[in-house]
Amino acid sequence: MKITEINATAKAKNKIKNIAKNHNLNYDLVYFIFCFQWNYDGVEGRWVDEVDEDEEYKNRYKFIYESLKLTEENLDKKQVVDQIYNQLKKIDHAVLNKNFRFGATHSNYCLVSEYASFYYLSNATKANLDTLEWRSEELKKEDIVMQLFLKIFRGGSVDRYSLEYLYADLVINLPYENQIIKGDDWIDHFVKSVSENREKTTLTGLINIIKGFCKGNKYFLKTVLEALSYSNKLKVENHAVNDIFLPDFRNKLSPHFNSNEWTYPLRFWNLSNK
Repeated sequence: MKITEINATAKAKNKIKNIAKNHNLNYDLVYFIFCFQWNYDGVEGRWVDEVDEDEEYKNRYKFIYESLKLTEENLDKKQVVDQIYNQLKKIDHAVLNKNFRFGATHSNYCLVSEYASFYYLSNATKANLDTLEWRSEELKKEDIVMQLFLKIFRGGSVDRYSLEYLYADLVINLPYENQIIKGDDWIDHFVKSVSENREKTTLTGLINIIKGFCKGNKYFLKTVLEALSYSNKLKVENHAVNDIFLPDFRNKLSPHFNSNEWTYPLRFWNLSNK
């Protein structure tokens, strides 16, 4: 299949146009990233495979690389760990939190993901970063494009323990087009609403409450809630996160089977009500 035959319908282009708008990103950049990974043509979306590596294929990758200012160098695991660690030390907390508050109310998976990944890696050292999943011999530019698709598509909701994803999420600067406007500090109001009905509020109840503050489908709202648990804004009783490295607990499962669709510590939320 030719790259020009992917996401060729008006329906697919409009879908991606709305995604680009929600994320304050250039349409062509998002469109080209999606065309390498996900095809919205047809009744349901599907993964892309077996694309002809013709001139247009190369030109689209070139546009992405230039837009993101990606270097030619492939990275080994140590380089990726070092760059993630160094980036964590440089992130402006005030800007990160402001962007999250805005992103959560505008269905912006990217801004939510950057906040979630930063707090997910609280207390990170190079040694414990080295324990995270690494699937590559080397991280190539094409791999980064794939990870950026996952960032825009689902905000790293199931990828956050991966070094490849964390590198794309935290180290690569997406060229947001519009200035992020400071939004209301809705987080304290949300936490207060939860605390007023804490004993009766299940995980489903959390989603119902946050609908009053944030915009998005249940998967997006779930990612927002998980991010708030990483930053300790949404506290889970008996599962304090202040002094731990959260990825160490990613395989700690709740006895409530369905709760394990959530990440730690929120998967223990229902238990903490008892």
